[in-house]
Amino acid sequence: MRKADKIIISKAIFNGVSEQLIDGMVAIKGNEIEYVGNRDMLEELKGPDTEVIDAGEKLVMPAFHDAHIHMYMSGIYASPLVHVNFTDTSAKECVEGLKELAERTDKEKWLIGAGWYHTLWDEPVLPTKDILDDYYPDRPVCMVSADAHTLWVNSKGLEKLGITKESVAPRGGTYAKDENGELVGLIQESAAMSLVPKIYDFELEEAKGIYLNFMKILNSYGITSTSDVSMMSVPGADFVRDDIYEELLKDDAMTVRVNMFPTLIKDLSRAYDLRDKFDGEIVRCQGVKQFFDGVSSTHTAYLKDDYSNAQFEGDHGYPTMKVEEMEELILWAHKNDFSARVHTIGDQAIHCLIDCIEKANKTYGKKPYLHHTLEHLENIQEPDIQRLADNDIIPSCQPAHLMIDPDGIEKDLGQERMQFMWAFRSMLDAGCNLAFGTDSPVVGVNPFEGLYNAVTRSSAFTQEPKGGWVPKEKISLFESARAYTYGAACAASREDRLGILTQGKLADLIILDRNIFDKEPEELLETKVEMTFMDGKIVYQQ
Repeated sequence: MRKADKIIISKAIFNGVSEQLIDGMVAIKGNEIEYVGNRDMLEELKGPDTEVIDAGEKLVMPAFHDAHIHMYMSGIYASPLVHVNFTDTSAKECVEGLKELAERTDKEKWLIGAGWYHTLWDEPVLPTKDILDDYYPDRPVCMVSADAHTLWVNSKGLEKLGITKESVAPRGGTYAKDENGELVGLIQESAAMSLVPKIYDFELEEAKGIYLNFMKILNSYGITSTSDVSMMSVPGADFVRDDIYEELLKDDAMTVRVNMFPTLIKDLSRAYDLRDKFDGEIVRCQGVKQFFDGVSSTHTAYLKDDYSNAQFEGDHGYPTMKVEEMEELILWAHKNDFSARVHTIGDQAIHCLIDCIEKANKTYGKKPYLHHTLEHLENIQEPDIQRLADNDIIPSCQPAHLMIDPDGIEKDLGQERMQFMWAFRSMLDAGCNLAFGTDSPVVGVNPFEGLYNAVTRSSAFTQEPKGGWVPKEKISLFESARAYTYGAACAASREDRLGILTQGKLADLIILDRNIFDKEPEELLETKVEMTFMDGKIVYQQ
């Protein structure tokens, strides 16, 4: 073995494979792990220039990988360019929160707010443009919902976007109108997605600063890898900013590995170009992303049966495209060696996508280097859980989502369907390879909150409900941590190099301020990252 550049000694090393922690050391040479094991090899691997870090009883583990993130939007939300608040309790409170940003933003530019979630307001009614017009009648304003599926804009905003009551929304989207056919200022689903690039439009240098700041935030939480997945179902608007990554790579400024997933369309030329151009260890493209339904809170998630609080007969959501069209896209991606990732929240959307992937496996054969992944899987039909495993489909879930609004979910879906909401335990028991992430900016990127949610099925903010929400779906901390490391690496087709601490893997690891495996779950919420290593280099130190 080669002399190590760094050796980290700890009584608690989680290698990502075994539940049994190692009392030993991790040796790093260059950007790779040279050795993980007991301390008998210390003198053999220690050279005159080797840096030795004694972590004592603090936990050493693989760095986190956020399996589902929107880097551009998340970076903007973490910048001073947008007002973000997820805790407002009324439309008025949302609008009044824009005041400080409005004072320092040019009136010709968009005034942007984000994070509203009407089902949590004191009066849970969708807002309209009227209140925005009252406060800001002479400048364009856009308020992006917490799930990023709805834009709430004022009259000046509609005018700037060129939307009139005669305008026809893109397929799968709506320009909401009142009973008189007048626009109310709500733009939903694909219609909203297609307009976001016109609103979040920043110069390249400004965008680079946004990314640099956001990567520092990710590193502070022990995150060194992400899957940057398309935000849009429409071509040319995925917000996967390869131009920014290219510039940051030239500057040797990337401190997070990025796996790009542009929009899945029949023309795969963009995906091919990205795969060919970005073939290093830092930025890569090995898959594509699409959407097949919406979200439960607006009854746009596609269900087998009507919502429990259906507003009309047949109120069970809808797919964003015909099943036959989605099947064609999945088969096309599979044939061309691209892993497909698809937004599927409702149980019927999930069912149909499993059918599509099953057909792709039968038509072209299972390809072990492809990792087709369903995103979110909030509500699933029980027989489909085993079908996920049988077809090697990775469920990519966001534990923090299950605690956004459980009361609303119960009203939307009822007690029977609720039993298979975010069914982590059932998925693992069926043999699924579970991947965890956040869908940032829908929720924050803190992985410890996600771990807590998965282990306790309780809110990281209130610790309610006591005993957990649908507690039969709780999983262990080991299983949760593995989903946030190895499982997420698999979803990005990077399991050959990332996700576990063994010889030959890339040296992406973290030192926590405590051994979370011998603490109560509540201590997860107090845990801090002391050091984050990427490629063997310290990219964050507390």
